[in-house]
Amino acid sequence: MEGIKWVPFTKYCQRIVNGQTKMTMTMKKVSKTATYKFNIRKTVSFSTTMRFSIDATKRAVEHAFTNAGLDPLTVAQNTIKELNIRLIESESENSLLKIKVESLLKENTEYKNRNQGERKKIAEEVVKYWRDEIKSEKEKNKKKGRVEVFITADGLIYREPKAKHYHRIEIKNGRGKLILAMLGKKSYIPTQSIIEVTGLCSSKSVEGASYQMRKDIEKKLGIANFIDGYQDYGYRINPSLIFKKA
Repeated sequence: MEGIKWVPFTKYCQRIVNGQTKMTMTMKKVSKTATYKFNIRKTVSFSTTMRFSIDATKRAVEHAFTNAGLDPLTVAQNTIKELNIRLIESESENSLLKIKVESLLKENTEYKNRNQGERKKIAEEVVKYWRDEIKSEKEKNKKKGRVEVFITADGLIYREPKAKHYHRIEIKNGRGKLILAMLGKKSYIPTQSIIEVTGLCSSKSVEGASYQMRKDIEKKLGIANFIDGYQDYGYRINPSLIFKKA
């Protein structure tokens, strides 16, 4: 484009337009590159939020879809990722943000088939739940100390007080093997490796097992986001937890 000079700068680029400098951030998607503009003064805040917001985004969609009687696993990973960017990008634009959420979720057939009022309500719930999750996560990050979670040889997962916070799994089935595969690992385990170890038949099966385990642990132990990760790059036990054999 004439009159525009691009100067590469790691993940960011400076664009010179009419003597003014603007900051842009480029993120790669599967088949195209999307460019998002940010106020330079908000860059640090954006980066801080970005570290954990994709988990909050996924939970927000799961929460809103489940409440509306829709299957949250039908939402594509690319939609979650783009929705995450849009939520951060428009954090202060409440009404506009709901419109953006509706627009992105329309890619989902189940959502698209709902009437306009229902779609609006789901979008509003995604935005509200996401903001609550981000606020809660920031508050948690300010607190010191990490929760200890234990697993016994017969598949009992618990935290103290044990009599109140526990959940039992079948150690020899797919979900049990999924948990054991991640025990003691700090880095993400590739989805394909999990399939081979657990006997789960596909990346969708791993995602489904991970989703159900997160929901079970949240309900029984009061720990949100027990498993961290997605089928694109793998899974691990949330690093904010200390997960041990008992």
